[in-house]
Amino acid sequence: MLQWEIREMRREHLEQVMHIERKSFPTPWTRGMFLYELHSPISICLVATAVGKRKEEILGYVIFCVVKGEVHILNLATLPSFRRMGIARSLFLHTLHLSYQKGGVVYFLEVRKGNQAAINLYRRVGFAPWAVRKGYYGDTGEDAIIMRLFCGGRLFEPYAPDECGLLANYHCKHVTVGDFMPF
Repeated sequence: MLQWEIREMRREHLEQVMHIERKSFPTPWTRGMFLYELHSPISICLVATAVGKRKEEILGYVIFCVVKGEVHILNLATLPSFRRMGIARSLFLHTLHLSYQKGGVVYFLEVRKGNQAAINLYRRVGFAPWAVRKGYYGDTGEDAIIMRLFCGGRLFEPYAPDECGLLANYHCKHVTVGDFMPF
């Protein structure tokens, strides 16, 4: 059974992280973008590494920043051959836990309208569609769905109209931060 641990991303992880990035996105981040986030005082970069391997193997990563109570999930990806094993979910839950400890109250992310697997993951941990950025992704012209989670006690429905058709079954519900603790 595959096991992994989550730790801080280091510069020496970048070759494997860039490999995952290129396999995961049509317009991948550059090495410079990753280096910028690694050195940013407001960003937190984490990797999931396989346990029990001789060589450190990166299975996935997440990058987020925390600014005055707002948390922005900037990038999340898993090596394609290790998807649907819970790695992205555990990275995501670890992110929610760490950022909450750092004062995170409202969480935002953007996801391609066509990335149903990611949308489903985000919804399962409590995010809800909030708005749409038309034509946001320059490579394809695809819309971005902005998803939001409010950890001040409630999740709120978006203010934007349901242009993406994702809100049909969404209902406001009470949550506590304990709902998101992966430990």
